[in-house]
Amino acid sequence: MTRRSLVPVEGLSKDGQSVYDVLNDEPDLSAVLVGTSYVDACLGALLEGFFLKGSVASELLDAKGGALGSFKSRSDACYCLGLIDKRMYQDLLVFAEIRNQFAHHHLALNFAIPEVTEQCEKLAYVAGLKDGGSGEQLLNSKLLSTPRNKFVLSVVLISQRLLIKGLEVKHVPPQV
Repeated sequence: MTRRSLVPVEGLSKDGQSVYDVLNDEPDLSAVLVGTSYVDACLGALLEGFFLKGSVASELLDAKGGALGSFKSRSDACYCLGLIDKRMYQDLLVFAEIRNQFAHHHLALNFAIPEVTEQCEKLAYVAGLKDGGSGEQLLNSKLLSTPRNKFVLSVVLISQRLLIKGLEVKHVPPQV
């Protein structure tokens, strides 16, 4: 089984426009699966940047069976390592729930289904963002008024925050 290599932060940043096009223009199923996969890749890149370089880190982050190869385990690790805050972590768990609803249902779902709408209502990270100068809510509540908009804006802003954090994080090996 060949390992799927992680995409570095810089590469994910370049992929951003293609992901945004799917989030904005494609059906709900595509938006959920691609959006969540992109956030998963951002989590993997953040962890890879934080970890010591080497085969152990690669094995841990391997998407095909590594201990930190799944979306949930990567989210858990980023939270426990202090790389993300609790509000973002909680939204990541909601992304996983929404993705699982879409991926494991025998019929095509959409954001109008009550169970999906209910999950999207739990997304709170973006609504809690404040303007640094005024302390006002950063985004107009009209932008967050539909479940799809709330999901898409959450994916975009969380993925960008993860990529910025990935550029900031550099693990310094311990002195021996």
